[in-house]
Amino acid sequence: MMKIFRRVMHKINRFSKKAVRLWGARKIGLIYEKPNFLYIPRLTPDSVVIDAGCSYEADFSRMMIERYGVKAYAIDPTMKHRHALEKFEKENSNHFIFLPFAISAEDGVLTFHESRTNESGSLMNDHKNVRDDEIISYEVRAMTLNSLLKHIGVANVDILKLDVEGAEYRLLDRVDRADLTPFKQIFIEFHHHAVPRYSEADTKRIVDRICSFGFNKFSLDDHNYLLWQNK
Repeated sequence: MMKIFRRVMHKINRFSKKAVRLWGARKIGLIYEKPNFLYIPRLTPDSVVIDAGCSYEADFSRMMIERYGVKAYAIDPTMKHRHALEKFEKENSNHFIFLPFAISAEDGVLTFHESRTNESGSLMNDHKNVRDDEIISYEVRAMTLNSLLKHIGVANVDILKLDVEGAEYRLLDRVDRADLTPFKQIFIEFHHHAVPRYSEADTKRIVDRICSFGFNKFSLDDHNYLLWQNK
């Protein structure tokens, strides 16, 4: 009985905290979009968005294209998502470019583990979906953020969305201030809940590291963070 009570109280506290933070987000001009996106609406049809870990729906890219007319580069190495993303690219070729790569701390070829049952796979072999699900593993092309910008030929990006299923920790541990300067906003989904080698303390450490480069931070839930520069 006490366990049930604690679970209920935890959910109530989490909901209350998120409601208070959502009020704070709106007060400083942030937009919240379900399921978990935060961004500042400084966007025009000339804006560039990178949607790394877009999944088969590419919902963040779709929203940005429909709402602001941006050009979205959608990055995802998952083979089972490829058909849907290529189809959407053909239908929206002026606004949506699909690249079947992984974003990583280094360039090269890495092993990606695709879940047969869940939407998300990972480069991390200890990700919950990789440990618990039936998987297939295959080699994928991996790029750093710097290499990606060179590949697509852009110098500045209005929003970088990172949902790379645990690979964000090593990636963001290795970047420096110059690597992140091209990105006006960075929205990151952290995965300390899914990859046991990382903890919430690692998430906070990475966020503080990025803030030391001159970024501001905001989170509704301590998992998903928006970081932005005042330029």
